[in-house]
Amino acid sequence: MTRIFTRLQAGLLTLAFALVAPLAVAQTYPDYVSTTVNDFAGILSPDTEQRITDQLNQLYEDTGIEMTVATLSRKEVFAPDQSLEDFATGMFDQWGIGDSERNDGILFLILRGDRELRIELGAGYGREWDAAAQRVLDRDVIPDLKNDDYETGIPKGVTGIITDIATPFHEGKPAPKGGVSGWWAALIAIPAFMAMFWGMIRDKLASFRKCPQCGERKLNVARKVLRAATREMQGEGERITSCANCGYRDVHRYSIAKRSKKSSSRSSFGGGRSGGGGASGKF
Repeated sequence: MTRIFTRLQAGLLTLAFALVAPLAVAQTYPDYVSTTVNDFAGILSPDTEQRITDQLNQLYEDTGIEMTVATLSRKEVFAPDQSLEDFATGMFDQWGIGDSERNDGILFLILRGDRELRIELGAGYGREWDAAAQRVLDRDVIPDLKNDDYETGIPKGVTGIITDIATPFHEGKPAPKGGVSGWWAALIAIPAFMAMFWGMIRDKLASFRKCPQCGERKLNVARKVLRAATREMQGEGERITSCANCGYRDVHRYSIAKRSKKSSSRSSFGGGRSGGGGASGKF
């Protein structure tokens, strides 16, 4: 009887372990404490953090775009087997950054101990904005972070993201054209460069999709703001798909969120998701 009980007990323990073990290795990410700045690595002074917070609250008030800055020491504490890109995408999606319909959120992630950083863009941006994100990192952030000057580099990065990505995207402008600046960065960050290059190739291939009317691969997609959003009223825009071969034209109307009057009171994100786009770098 004792032997049977012992075997039963061992079986129950084995079953319990089998159920709990997957939870022990399940992917986890840090919980956010703010919708603007989450300085878990402690690299920003209170004054700098407040300036960035005010800037991001103003961005949300003006455009409805949720952007957050997060600093960590190392990602291996949370995800030792993940690449920087997968880690940023997972954290972005778990936090739910951005509007759930527009998916226009932005995560600016800095890993101090790993000496890596990434701008992760919401799925609404499309991969055509990856090059703009890379330019911001190469031009505004990496030079200062190489000297451990976080107080200068991070605020400059925030300003660059707002100026080069968030604001023109909100206004319906196309992603800025031009080659990626800072070719020297590819020599010291080959994996990041190759990821960006492959993203550009995929974007080019995607632009060759067939026209539904003539079957030719000459489609172009543009956006136009018809009415800017105000604090009292939603704005309106158009996504225009046209074919240079047959004149096919499809217009899709979309709404632009009202400007918020209480941006500083936000305690949670809007449920947005990432499409895996953005840019990475090392310092």
